[in-house]
Amino acid sequence: MRQLTAMFATACLASPVLADAGGKPSANPMPDVRVEGDTLIYIGGTNDNGLQALKAVLAKVPDGQITKMLVNSGGGDTKAAIQIGFIIADLKPHLTIDTGCFSSCANFIAPAAATIAIRENAFLGWHGNDRGFAMTAAEEGVTLREHLRAMVSPQASDAVGPDGKPVDMEAFLDEAVSATEARMAEEAALYARIGLPNDTFAVCGVGSRFDNRLSGDQRGWGFSLDDMARLGLPPVRYEGAGRYEDSPAFRRWLIVLTPEDCRE
Repeated sequence: MRQLTAMFATACLASPVLADAGGKPSANPMPDVRVEGDTLIYIGGTNDNGLQALKAVLAKVPDGQITKMLVNSGGGDTKAAIQIGFIIADLKPHLTIDTGCFSSCANFIAPAAATIAIRENAFLGWHGNDRGFAMTAAEEGVTLREHLRAMVSPQASDAVGPDGKPVDMEAFLDEAVSATEARMAEEAALYARIGLPNDTFAVCGVGSRFDNRLSGDQRGWGFSLDDMARLGLPPVRYEGAGRYEDSPAFRRWLIVLTPEDCRE
């Protein structure tokens, strides 16, 4: 069942390949997590390795030392990312996005910061959270279980469990539905902890409405600085010239949406 679970995670969390200053992929399963002075640095995917590394480095830092955070992450595991978000919500650092903050990074880390600075030619982008699966299922007129079944069915025929036998799809779906519903509750708890009015920014483009607008490398959506403020996100500034939404990185990876495009 582990193989099928991995396929499910991959299907749900496909992200842009972001590079750090050394050219290493930011989705690295062993993220670079460290503290330099008053700055927490997190470069890599959101996963349990990153969560445990974060806890370890912060355990050695006096309360109040961390006031800033530098992030470069293409996202990853939502369960770990939500727990990272709770930690960031307690620290409340001024966040700088070095190259990109996408998917789970944008869903749970960036909103928990005090402020957000997007460096020149960097971006902050979304492609849905776990509640988005339920929203898409409702749009399709099916249950969450059937929606998840359709997501993994193309790979399911070849999936095997640790015993070498074909995966029990119904048992997998029992687990997947329960886990998704649990993460939805955890998401809501984090957003309430942060004080966000809702998660509209994270689900605005969920569904098929904007698929025909995606082209090239585009994987999700972003908003102008003014619209991020309207959606309740922390104060955001762009450190490059011109409008943020006209920047090369934004245009490469994201389409522009507005609050008026969003719907429940």
